[in-house]
Amino acid sequence: MRSLLESANPSIDLTTDGHVHTYLCNHAQGEMEDYVKVAISRGLKTVTFLEHLETGIKHPDRIWLRPEDFEIYFSDGKRLKNKYKGQIEIKIGIEAGFNQNKISELKQLLNQYPSDYTGLSYHFLFDGKNHLNMVSRREENILALVNLGIDYVLTSYFEGLQQGIDELEIDVLCHLDAVLRHYPNLRFTNSHWQQLEHLLDTLAVKNISLEINTSGFAIRGEPFPSSKILEMAKRKGVRMSAGSDAHHPEQVGRYFNRLPSLIENI
Repeated sequence: MRSLLESANPSIDLTTDGHVHTYLCNHAQGEMEDYVKVAISRGLKTVTFLEHLETGIKHPDRIWLRPEDFEIYFSDGKRLKNKYKGQIEIKIGIEAGFNQNKISELKQLLNQYPSDYTGLSYHFLFDGKNHLNMVSRREENILALVNLGIDYVLTSYFEGLQQGIDELEIDVLCHLDAVLRHYPNLRFTNSHWQQLEHLLDTLAVKNISLEINTSGFAIRGEPFPSSKILEMAKRKGVRMSAGSDAHHPEQVGRYFNRLPSLIENI
């Protein structure tokens, strides 16, 4: 497996899974060590845990780590790094959730936590009273977002990501077009495509990686972001990295075998 992936497309490292979760985020399964063992069994050289950090979110379902969870996370990560040294490189990272009202607090926490790698995502949109989950599959969440207006949600989402990459020190932008991923027949306007162009230009200038999130294959038959966005990114010289967004150990490295032909054909 390793030699096939390495030789198939040198422009992306398919021996590294750059986006893995654990039970600590409250919506995944499996101990950290379970993910490491699967990564080793599948010939990966590096596995990067990228656990959720959110600040100031008002939402009934917690899908992020609390301070006490981060203590466990970094402690266990350090233990596993030592235990599996020489077998696999383990990185302990943070998936920072954008919140325009908590930028200073988010910066402070990112400086405080000893992470190896930082990703940016945007899950929760504030509607004036509460935060709505823009990537949820639940009907009530989708309907609430529809009531705000799909164009408004999309515009706000891309504006938030742009502000995040402008103001934060990050290594990778996660699942770029996952907004409203469960809303049927979603379409971007010309204005949204212009926002995407600007986002990708910024990634290229700042040398921030664009994640090819392979969880999308199971949801819509192609990764996040779409082939069209990946084509734009490739044209602009944006670096790309692979992440499974695994929420179960068996999902580590999922669909990575599809990426060489995908990248070659865009």
